[in-house]
Amino acid sequence: MSSPGVEVPISHRSQASRSANDMPSATHCPLAVRVLRTLQELEQLREPWDSWCYDPNADLDYYVGSSRFRLGFVRPHVIVVYRGGRPDCLLVGRVESLRLKLKVGYTSLFQPLVNQLFVVQGGLLGNGSAENCRLLARELKLCLRRHEADNIEFSRLTQDSLLSQALASEFSFFQRGHCTPLHQHRWLEMPGSFKELLRSLSRKNRHELRRHEKKLASDYSGRTHIHCYRNEDEVDELAREAEKISVKTYQRALGVGFQPDSETLELLRIAARDQALRGCVLYLDETPSAFFIGRQYRDTFHGTHMGFDPQFSKYSPGLLVLMHSVEECFDPETRATRFDLGWGDRQYKRILCNQSVQDGPQYFYAFTHTGLKLNILRSIASLIDLGGRRLLEKSSLLQRVKKTWQSWLQRSSSGHQASSARPTENAELAIEGE
Repeated sequence: MSSPGVEVPISHRSQASRSANDMPSATHCPLAVRVLRTLQELEQLREPWDSWCYDPNADLDYYVGSSRFRLGFVRPHVIVVYRGGRPDCLLVGRVESLRLKLKVGYTSLFQPLVNQLFVVQGGLLGNGSAENCRLLARELKLCLRRHEADNIEFSRLTQDSLLSQALASEFSFFQRGHCTPLHQHRWLEMPGSFKELLRSLSRKNRHELRRHEKKLASDYSGRTHIHCYRNEDEVDELAREAEKISVKTYQRALGVGFQPDSETLELLRIAARDQALRGCVLYLDETPSAFFIGRQYRDTFHGTHMGFDPQFSKYSPGLLVLMHSVEECFDPETRATRFDLGWGDRQYKRILCNQSVQDGPQYFYAFTHTGLKLNILRSIASLIDLGGRRLLEKSSLLQRVKKTWQSWLQRSSSGHQASSARPTENAELAIEGE
């Protein structure tokens, strides 16, 4: 059993079972696993953490800032594999106590209160070899055996990854989640210029984009502009303007989308301090009509929040402010090579993006009464949801049902106060009001 501040050597049998694909130079290096359970301990990993991280959700400053304001946060749970006394890889997670919403469509069937270990998106850092992934999977199983959590949630994993394979091998049928959905994760590999990007779009999509631009210019001649927010002292104003739009959308009724709570504001400030914040608001007659918020991390721009006011939908303001944000990424001072729109297969993503992969959440459960019950409840909800979607897809009714449901939610939410529920990392990035 591992404990805070103590390194636990791996057995000789584990070392002898290394894959031939593992790093040859590490063949005779002793291995150890350590679990960090306090925020103070994390700073000792600053150097390797920063050098390995490629996803802003797993960034150390982002992680610490989020933890201090996140409802239900209990403590960090960061697993570190040491090779030859030096960190070789780590898995970034947190233990949280929360009420899960197990949904069919937009309706929650079950809302159990659980203690879960949540592994953040992009949380596998460093040498993700087959051997290291096996060690991480075994430590995660030990975590459940020690009753540190009822279940483990990974926000996004591809099924063919080494970590997915290690987890599938380590956890039994009754401990693995079932009927979990796969999502389309789309992004844009940026061409040499914005003009090249426009030429890469289909003729129909270029025409539609120009049509919306011309209609907006005709109806609001000289009365439209986009304001860009970059600095820390602009965060509060950005949040106020985005909230004026977000409160009108159906996503607000679902408890997802942009909400200017303490955690969101802190994360925007962190991005601004790193000179990575990109927030754009489109104004029509000085009225905020659409917004796009994201942050640049290394060479990739990550979209985080989008929305538009439904009363301006005929102009597609969400798409227009999105294209403005893409164009900004070609600025030499803020040049990005990738524009990541996260998972979800919305129409605007299919128009813009040129790369995709399927990934999705994965769940693992303690072999206890609570763990097995949670597995059954989530699997039932997922089975009903997936089955219903497939039936509607076959009858071409899915989009019609979704739009009707979303319109009802939008009307019902317009007269109610914002939900206090926290959006999760795997909530789909969507143009709100779409």
